[in-house]
Amino acid sequence: MMKYLLLITLLLLNSMVFAQTYVSPGPGTLSMAVADAIDGDVLELVAGGEYTESVAFNFGVITDKAITIKVEGDIPEEKAKLRVITPADGTTTRMFFRVGQGGSLALHDIEFDGTTETVEKAEYLIQFYMGDGGAVTVNTIRVENCWVHDLVDAAIHAGSSDMKGNLIVDSTFVDNCVFERTGTSVYYKYCGANFLSVTNSTFNTISSYGIRVAGPNESAMPDNTPRTIIDHTTWYNIGTEDGREIILLEKGPNLNPWTVSNTICVKQINKDKVAINLKETITDDLAEIYNVCLWDVGTINWRNHPVQDTIYVDPGFADPDNGDFTLPSGSPLLSFGSDGGPIGDPRWGMNASSVTKAGKSSPITFALDQNYPNPFNPATSIAFRMETNGHANLTVFDFLGREIATLVNGNVSAGVHKVTFDASTLPSGIYLYRLKVEGQTLTRKMTLLQ
Repeated sequence: MMKYLLLITLLLLNSMVFAQTYVSPGPGTLSMAVADAIDGDVLELVAGGEYTESVAFNFGVITDKAITIKVEGDIPEEKAKLRVITPADGTTTRMFFRVGQGGSLALHDIEFDGTTETVEKAEYLIQFYMGDGGAVTVNTIRVENCWVHDLVDAAIHAGSSDMKGNLIVDSTFVDNCVFERTGTSVYYKYCGANFLSVTNSTFNTISSYGIRVAGPNESAMPDNTPRTIIDHTTWYNIGTEDGREIILLEKGPNLNPWTVSNTICVKQINKDKVAINLKETITDDLAEIYNVCLWDVGTINWRNHPVQDTIYVDPGFADPDNGDFTLPSGSPLLSFGSDGGPIGDPRWGMNASSVTKAGKSSPITFALDQNYPNPFNPATSIAFRMETNGHANLTVFDFLGREIATLVNGNVSAGVHKVTFDASTLPSGIYLYRLKVEGQTLTRKMTLLQ
């Protein structure tokens, strides 16, 4: 009897940890759900729904718990929209979320609109919360398939001097996102960090640095300088108000490697600044830079870092001033990637769909979603969509092009499908997964961290 009681208790605890809560659109509904959430909860928003906050100055403070906020469904057709419309009081900062000690926050399939009915805008997407002071460790920040726009300051912000020597953000993931008319996307000036991944994303009209990660001189955290991966990103019109580097990474004694790859950087406002500035390693040679396109940017100084396949050419974006960075047919950048495909944010490549201001995708015959979680250990889910019945082949390759696994190979019905890839026997590294349907192919990249 005791055995069965224990089993029931464990099942109840498990259901509590992974509780899914439906949140209806409207004023104040999400902030109440965030306040009531417990560790492990998933808050599900309505596709196309608008969630506002007009009383508090943010949607919530997350401490001592991990919560996920996402649109319901595996591949939502529309994003949910969040806005903070609280009237300004002259002293309190508007923002979307604050994350403090023991907190983790995952955001998926959401438009974060910083505009209000007045001239004021929200300051931050995420600001870190120091509470009563002292040491603070934030576990994980994850922003995926989101559109973040019209913020006064940095999107993910650790730029307050009281954080120096006190704040560590363990892991940060930005994937498949668009940032427009914001401050620095990830501004880690005063915090220590252990891992940072920025992938498959676009950064358009950024007022200061594109991204900044400080070393121990600023963070006072010599043991927490992050392994950083910046891959398949597009940067345009960077430093519009405070002319800075597009990518600035500073290191220290903890020499975790950096990678900047498959990236396009165009229109850096301050040409006196280095475009991609990776500095303050002992010998300045511990970063990898490969398959990068630069155009209309500032000075170039690769220091002693190994550089491979860098090109200086106008990418010929379709309409960059209106946020369309589609690469033209025949562009050399469509096959310049380390995987033989496009560089930059994949949505602007030949096989990707463009993104409208409503956050929708233009019609395509089929879709391959970014795996989740990514990076992963040891298993991850891959979702894809079939518009009609047909034969589908979903295969995993290593970075040398060797086939690792076939996940799907046969007739598949129309609709959304999800499969699991277990990589428990494989070494850490970057892997590719490819979906082929009736002569059409989509390829994405995923990172295994064992």
